[in-house]
Amino acid sequence: MYASSRRRRVVYLACFLAAGSLSGPSTPPLIAQVSPAAANNPDARVARIEVTPDTASVVVGERAPLVFTAVDATGRPVLDAYVAVYVGGAEIGYDQQAGEVIGVAPGRTNIMVRVRVPNDQPIGYADVLGTAIIDVLPPRIDRLELTDARSRYYAGVESRMSVRALAGGEPREAPELSWASSDTGVVKVWDGLLEPRRPGVSRVTVRTAGGATVTHDVSVVRNPVVALSLAESGAVPRVGDVMRLRARPIDAAGREVDDAEVTWTVEPLEGQPYDAMWMEREGADVAAFVPNEPGRYRITARVGEVVEHAEISAASRPPRRRVDLVAHGVAPLGQATTDLWAFEGLDGRDYVYTGTYSGNLMYAWDVTDPSQPAIVDSVSFDGRRVNDVKVNETRTIAIVTSEHAANRQNGLTVLDITEPAHPRKLAHYAEGLTGGVHNTWINGDLVYAVHYGTRALHIIDIANPSEPREVGRWQLPNEDRFLHDVMIEDGLAYLSYWNDGLVILDVGNGMAGGTPTRPKLVSQYSYRYRLGSEAYGNTHHAIRYGDYVFTGDEIFGCAECLNGPRGYVHVLDVTDIAHPREVAYYRVPEAGAHNIWAEDDKLFIGYYQAGLRIVDVSGELRGDLYRQGREIGWFMTEDGTGSYPNATDTWGAQPFKGVIYASDSASGLWVTRLEGTSLVP
Repeated sequence: MYASSRRRRVVYLACFLAAGSLSGPSTPPLIAQVSPAAANNPDARVARIEVTPDTASVVVGERAPLVFTAVDATGRPVLDAYVAVYVGGAEIGYDQQAGEVIGVAPGRTNIMVRVRVPNDQPIGYADVLGTAIIDVLPPRIDRLELTDARSRYYAGVESRMSVRALAGGEPREAPELSWASSDTGVVKVWDGLLEPRRPGVSRVTVRTAGGATVTHDVSVVRNPVVALSLAESGAVPRVGDVMRLRARPIDAAGREVDDAEVTWTVEPLEGQPYDAMWMEREGADVAAFVPNEPGRYRITARVGEVVEHAEISAASRPPRRRVDLVAHGVAPLGQATTDLWAFEGLDGRDYVYTGTYSGNLMYAWDVTDPSQPAIVDSVSFDGRRVNDVKVNETRTIAIVTSEHAANRQNGLTVLDITEPAHPRKLAHYAEGLTGGVHNTWINGDLVYAVHYGTRALHIIDIANPSEPREVGRWQLPNEDRFLHDVMIEDGLAYLSYWNDGLVILDVGNGMAGGTPTRPKLVSQYSYRYRLGSEAYGNTHHAIRYGDYVFTGDEIFGCAECLNGPRGYVHVLDVTDIAHPREVAYYRVPEAGAHNIWAEDDKLFIGYYQAGLRIVDVSGELRGDLYRQGREIGWFMTEDGTGSYPNATDTWGAQPFKGVIYASDSASGLWVTRLEGTSLVP
């Protein structure tokens, strides 16, 4: 998987690099005498790689020159050498055309360049390496704004004041700030916490080290609150359920004081650790509470010296249910299995189509009897990796993607599946898609294709399935973009844009003026997941279900990835779709999430080395879903057969007619059933 296939420079994704691989020898290894045949290869002439400069700094959002030159033993450039450029972390990007490094997130990281030089040694080559250390500096903040400052505060009632940092008018991560009060007897302030002490007036000043400053005049008056009325809603019968509490501040005349800020604390009463719960303020006087562990909790609301308590008792969720094996189907020759799609064919029988990782094939399985899955046909492709399989709503067309074609004509193939047991090719479409199509989504007569070459979303019209044609395209404007996946629901497209996070497009919904062929941006949400000293975005897969979008990371090559990938499922609340926010997560320890399916208030996750995972996502979601016991069941897809015997590498899963079909890249197609579910005729 790579971001460009240009001859001279290739920028590979950081997630495929092993920890420490970028800190290898800066002195190139000795190169053996090459044969006459190898000498005709320009790479064979490379003696070293010059990196200019070998250390650099760049500000987030800005660029700095960084040039790599392959030279021969005499110091002359080898212009046709194949120089691969590896980006070491999520802090930077590299624009291979401009020869510039791009600041993405603060931190220190590195870039490694390599030319693989052929020789006559047994291994057949030697690597000539060069490295550069990059320091990414925080963005240059030129303006600060106070976002929730009030003019009046009550003595003895602590309050919070937030600051928004901007650079060139764009919001940025706030730098380290200094806070000061002109009269600390009236109000004391540090890190946004205001402690009003006595009636009076004071000016609060906030500034950055770079000189950006904002001020606010604060008036402190006597606290009128004499009592709190505490009300509960959405009682918590179980761990993982959400309760809301409202504390109404009351003055001496019995009137509600609507601008008094309530401080909330929670204390476990039965020996649970202090992180056994999740709590979030939702306004001046409302808080949401979710217990992560069973037991009793005391919640305290406070306004100055006025205090009120509530005690909450939370029971455990139901125990996990058994996931039983129904059948296991192994692809011929133990070929590695990729994506799958289960459906009822027009002939009334049930099928699962599966791709192959390096087998050039898509298999059609008859699963009418799910206990006896049988391959009834296959379709071959010029593409070592048949990654994605999708079936349209009418069950007449399937789209199969291919990568790494010998003739470099990657793209997508349209299949006629009116006879689902024997799908046949109608067209192979490669125009503009030769860099490889990784994933697609079918929406009516349109196919939304993720192209690795342009790292854009290509929109292909298949109204005439024998003659596909491109009718639209959309991409993020930054050069360092990388698009991995797409799904569409109700006229909105959900794009997994790697370090740029989740991107939501209007493709016919109308909220942003988009159409199916001319998408418009609705919103974007990005995040960084820190593993050790590195920070990763790596938004790999996203699926909308109810009020939430579930996104999964995919992280390879990190120091913690000793037994396989890392990454987990983020839960984004999109009730305000213009402003997605992360409210919960599901994380299996020491494992990595892959593809996700949502149905019947459940997530079905192919969780790589952690197998098939089934998660309860009913109701409102907040906090740590794994710790709360929302995991309903799990199954390890492994046995002694397949391309990697006794290894678990679950790719994806789909429930269908009472059973769950899961593909495992190491061992093929698995059929399981969750305890308590019935087969659907």
